[in-house]
Amino acid sequence: MKRKIFIAFISSLLFAHEGHFSTEENKGKVTLKKPPESLKKYYPPHSEKFEFLSNMHTMSTAFHGVRLNINDDNWERALEWARKLVETYKETAKMVPEWKDYFDFKKADNYLKAVESRNVDGVIKASQELGKTCAKCHQDYEIAVKIYYRFPDFEKIKVEDPVEFTEMKLEEFMEKLTSSLQALKVYLSQKDTEKVQEHGINFVERARAVKETCSKCHTKEQEIEAITGKDYDQALNKLEELLNSDNVDLTEVKRTLPKITLTCYTCHNVHLIPAKIKSALRK
Repeated sequence: MKRKIFIAFISSLLFAHEGHFSTEENKGKVTLKKPPESLKKYYPPHSEKFEFLSNMHTMSTAFHGVRLNINDDNWERALEWARKLVETYKETAKMVPEWKDYFDFKKADNYLKAVESRNVDGVIKASQELGKTCAKCHQDYEIAVKIYYRFPDFEKIKVEDPVEFTEMKLEEFMEKLTSSLQALKVYLSQKDTEKVQEHGINFVERARAVKETCSKCHTKEQEIEAITGKDYDQALNKLEELLNSDNVDLTEVKRTLPKITLTCYTCHNVHLIPAKIKSALRK
């Protein structure tokens, strides 16, 4: 019975931090703190080894190793994992001096002693105390660190605008693309065929440039195909054909447009929000 309780308790403890934004005192609010600068040495472009993240995975695996081996009544193996966990915990504390207050070596040592004592109740109590130190840091920084240090840096990407023939930052280019799309929608609504053609062609050319932009980060053809693939190309080709016809069918133009903008929404769902958060954390 104690083993089953131990498993349920530790499992809930390991994932407790995932719901930290739902606490009553913080209900409906999400606050992200800018991660410390000392972390950058453990992430690209300064390091490709991801040393800090590797330690996080090591500790998580060790925590599970203790739990699983106690369940198997293999206390010797459990102790090996506990030692690995505590060793990595202390090593990690030295990597980011700004986070020293999140680590508690006494609780780590108590955890190790509890496993050494082979007392399930003692391990549960010590796990709770040690786990709280991990959960507190995750609560304050986990999401921000993932976005700040692991999310692509779009600010460095340059795009050649096919309409103005000028190189510009990706953000500026996306504003141009959006402007062309909005102008197309406005003149479609007003049934102004000449303006629809003008802004529609600009939109098509810029929308095609988006695919080239994707290839700056996505080097595998399957990745590009997943979003700006065959369906996207066919929709752009059809829209271009409609706009260049002698008698523009505005109704058909309007029907074709959502097939293209669906790609915009899909890409934004993946990239836009994290990019905006990363930009805000930089300030």
